Parts: sequence; structure tokens; C-alpha cells
Amino acid sequence: MEPSPSLQAAPDADNDTVRRARLRRMQQVAGGLLLFAFGVFCLARSLLGLHPAWGYVAAFAEAAMVGAVADWFAVVALFRHPLGIPVWHTAIIPGSKDAIGRNLGQFVEGHFITEEGIARRIRQANPAGLLGAWLLAAGHSDILGRVLAKGLKVLLAALDDGAMRRLVRRTATRQLSRFDIASNAGELLDLLVAQGRHQQLLDSALHSLSRYLSEERNQQQAVNFLVAAFGVENALYKAGSAAIGPRALRSLRQSAQEVLQDADHPARARFSGWVQDFVLHLRDDPQWHEFITRHQRQTLAHDRMQALLGGLWDRLRQRLLDDLDRDDPALARQVAALARKVGQALAQDAPLAAGLNRAIESGSLLLVRHHRGEVGRFIEAQLARWSREEMTERIELAIGRDLQFIRINGTLVGGLVGLAIYTATRLIG
Repeated sequence: MEPSPSLQAAPDADNDTVRRARLRRMQQVAGGLLLFAFGVFCLARSLLGLHPAWGYVAAFAEAAMVGAVADWFAVVALFRHPLGIPVWHTAIIPGSKDAIGRNLGQFVEGHFITEEGIARRIRQANPAGLLGAWLLAAGHSDILGRVLAKGLKVLLAALDDGAMRRLVRRTATRQLSRFDIASNAGELLDLLVAQGRHQQLLDSALHSLSRYLSEERNQQQAVNFLVAAFGVENALYKAGSAAIGPRALRSLRQSAQEVLQDADHPARARFSGWVQDFVLHLRDDPQWHEFITRHQRQTLAHDRMQALLGGLWDRLRQRLLDDLDRDDPALARQVAALARKVGQALAQDAPLAAGLNRAIESGSLLLVRHHRGEVGRFIEAQLARWSREEMTERIELAIGRDLQFIRINGTLVGGLVGLAIYTATRLIG
């Protein structure tokens, strides 16, 4: 999150005030040195008849003033017109504002934001190692878990539940409609047949049937079901069915026991044939596919199914909130445990860490490659937002104090050069 302008303005203003005060002090020093040289020159000229040494002092002071004024002109010409006079090639910075922004952007992009420089810096930094060490440091994983848990709670409170219900419903419907029930069921049954597991399913069904029929209360229910299944309203038929039904159920139970006890029972082979035939239909019969797919879509489009899918969001959201409201949410613990595992893996698995570093490097280079030119344009656009006066002031505050040393050095060096010239001319005669 970017700092607000009000938060940035206060420290910027304080820094500008400090820099402006330091600039003023150095300007006063440089200007004072010029005035000192002028005073020395006047004194030396007035005392020139008293002793020849004053000539040397006057020469030094005169050249110092020339050097000071020349360098003052050069420094001031960078930022404004000296004495307000629009002399040629003065006020260089404000006059070249747009070119400075463009050239600065190109320079930064061409010499700093390069693929080679970014790649070298990433390799030196070893981000995978830094991440692993941070995650393994005491308490960091727990902090990460708690922060993510709090963030998720805030996110859940900010989400529009109605929109999320519609999103979850549409997403679930779309994904379920793409699921090929027939083919996947065929593959599953084919795998079960290949491993002989379908016979275990048969055994389980026969065991359940045998247990069910062994209970007397269930026998009467089974007889009643058989009578109702034929739908014949005849007292004699009902009486006969009631008498024969228990024997039929005992026979059925006995047959189930025989199949259970005989691994080679013919019924098992017939069952395998039915299952294999069913698998073939599921996998290769277009009519079965079309039939299953049609009913699948109809089921998904039903109002009750849509209501059920839409309610998934409410149940998920409530479960998350119930957990996040605890003092020690399970989600936070799971995130912390996962973070520690990631940290251990990065610390112990050198190939994994190297792979992550390569991925980060490749991703960074891809960003640089795809967004080349934007850094320069960004710098140019930022500088374009400043007026000439604002840009001039900011640059002067940044480097103006150091430029005053040019004036000071010009005063001293000019004086020494003048003294050397005066001395040479005296020696030549």
C-alpha cells in the first residue's frame, strides 16, 4: 500500500528545510570568501607603495575574485539566469527539463535495469535461502499463520455473499458438467475387475443380504414386498405367497451362502460377465454416454441441486469463521506447519532451492524483457509532473551545497594561479 500524500509531505518538507539551510550556509561561505578577497585586494592596492610584497597579495586577491566570480557564474547558470540576464546557455536545467527526464530514464534503464544486472543481483541475494532461513527462524512461521488467518477473516467480511454464492454455484455446475461420469465409472470398474475387486463387492452384497434375511422382522417385510411387487389383489394368491415366501427367502439365503463359500461358483462367472458387459457399455456405447450425460445435466439444472450448490459457499464460509474465531485457529496452525516444512525443504534440499532461485530469476528477467521501456517512461513522466521551478529547486537542494565548493575552490585556485602568474612576470622582469 502506498503511503498517503499527507504522510509523505511532512518528512519531505523537513528534509527540504534542512537541505535548504545547509545550502544557504555554503552560499554564505562562498560569498563571504569573495568579499574577503575583495577586501584584501583593496587593502593591498592601498599599501602597494609601502612594500613590494603587497603586489603579490594584490595579485592573489585579484585572481581569487576573478575565479570566484567565474565559478559563481558557472554554478548559477546551471539553475537560473545570473542576475536575471538571459545570457546564452544559462538556466540550463530548467531549459532542458524534458531532455533531462528522457535521458535520465534511458540512462537508468540502460545501465541499471538490465537483464544481466538483475540476474547477477538475484544470484547474489539467494532468495530461496533467505526465504528458508526466515521461515525457520523462531516464531516466523507462527506469525505468518496468524497474519494469513486474520487477513482471511477480513477478506470474508468484505466479500459479497450473494455474489460468492452465484460464483460458487456457477463454478461447481460448470466443473461437474464437464466431469465424464460414464467414462470415469467405466475406468474405475475396469480397474476393479482387473484386480478381482468386483468379487469382493459381490461378497459384501451377499453378506449384507444374508444378514438381512436372517432376521425374522426382515423376512416378513421381504414377503410383503414380494406380494406387493406382483400387484395381484387376490386373497388366495396372498395366502399362498405368505406360505411360500419364507421358504423362498430361506432358499435365497442358502443360495447366497453357497456363492459366498464357493470361489468357483457359476454365479460368480455370470456376475463377472455382467460387470464386464456393463463396463464396455460405459466406456464405448455412445447411447449410454448420451443417456448418462443428459440425466447428469438435468440433475445439475434442477432447482434443488442448484440450491445445494449455492449453499456450498455459506457452509464453507461458516466453517472458516468458526475456526478463525478461536484463539488458536486450526488454519493458522496448518499454515505455520506448512511454512516450516517449506523452510526445511529449502534449507535441506539444495536442488529445490536452486530451482526456486532459477524460477525467480527467470520470472524477473521475463518482467524486465516484457516491460522494457516502461521504467524510462515512468521516470520521464514523473519528472514531467514537476514544473521547471520545482525541478530546479529539487536538484539545487540535492547537489547545490556541493556545487558551492566549486566556488570556494575557484576562489583559492584562481588566487594561486594569479599569484603564480604575477610571480613569473616579476621574475622575467
